[in-house]
Amino acid sequence: MKTETLDLHGLALDEALIKSQNNLRWCLEHGVDVLDINHGKGLHSERSFSVIKKEIRRWLKNESLLAEFGYMLVYGESNLPVALSYDDGHTLIVARGKEHNHIGGRKQQARQEILFSPEGKKERRMQKKNRRK
Repeated sequence: MKTETLDLHGLALDEALIKSQNNLRWCLEHGVDVLDINHGKGLHSERSFSVIKKEIRRWLKNESLLAEFGYMLVYGESNLPVALSYDDGHTLIVARGKEHNHIGGRKQQARQEILFSPEGKKERRMQKKNRRK
């Protein structure tokens, strides 16, 4: 799977949006399967939340090029196999049909398949419940 990563850490919002627009256009034109936009979680932000994450996701929801080129928006915190290697500090642009593919080498793919199996889902739910206690 052809993937590209865009790191927006340390950029101002305007810079991040321009860089994202340019990279998105390049990736769509060159047939990249997955564009990983690493905007961060906002943990080090003065406002204690990710302004860039919020604005990037808002822009992407309204971006007509995604549908036009056959791509979809997948949040890093999603349970789709393509997103299992990521967290909420990432937003993925994924070619339709690739959202059920795992990213990474054979070992990582095998680990992700186990995590995404029905048994793996049950185990993650149990771990989540235990953490809340």
